[in-house]
Amino acid sequence: MKKTLSLLLSLLMVFSAASALAAKSKATPTPLPLEIGTELVSPPEQIQRLLDVAYNEWVNTNGKDQGVKNKYTTWYNNYDWGKNSWCAGFVTWCMLEAEIPQMPQDELMKTLEEGTSPEPIYHIKGSAPKKMAPGYLYMHRTSNIPQKGFVVLYGEKSNKYVHVGIVYDVELRPDGKYRLTCIEGAMKNTVRMFVYDYDPAAQREKNIVLLPKDERTEEETKIFTYGNHKSGTSWYVNCFLMPWVPGDDNL
Repeated sequence: MKKTLSLLLSLLMVFSAASALAAKSKATPTPLPLEIGTELVSPPEQIQRLLDVAYNEWVNTNGKDQGVKNKYTTWYNNYDWGKNSWCAGFVTWCMLEAEIPQMPQDELMKTLEEGTSPEPIYHIKGSAPKKMAPGYLYMHRTSNIPQKGFVVLYGEKSNKYVHVGIVYDVELRPDGKYRLTCIEGAMKNTVRMFVYDYDPAAQREKNIVLLPKDERTEEETKIFTYGNHKSGTSWYVNCFLMPWVPGDDNL
């Protein structure tokens, strides 16, 4: 009888603990990986508009130092950027210019908890990678497969939220790597274009691969670079944030 009572009490404690854990995790569910195939597809019209906006900024700024306070930061607290770099500000500014629906992640989470789903094309309005990426995770919109118009999230060592940029172009290589062309802000206070190979099958800390020298067809300049973003660093692609979902019938 004592053994039976003890077993029942133990089961009750396990059930109570599981219930408490479920209650705590309801507001922030563990993201499920989104299965999207490896095939590259053309982006919807609104995402193409985003790419055009980013490209025009790259061309028009032409390597000019934008300073720490610039038009890419105006949408956030009237230039009160604090210690944040403006890489995420640039991404969000381009999304705003392309008229892509968005809201800050805390507002989005409240909306999702109320049962409202985000629109098929949607961005998390954030002034820093850490204010942007969790919202995409919450929507289950992250992937290790790139597409045009995705947001690339970089990490370095244990910091998984170092920098973000816009994937402008993607080419699937015969060896399974993806050749990425990314437009990114706040690189020494300029807007720059980077081209490198990304290997989704590699160890994460080594998934950015330099192009062979004989495949570097363009001259490197202040605003165009092959390979690493900063000398002496070991950035990697953490994941890609998805303002749009390939294969979504609602696009």
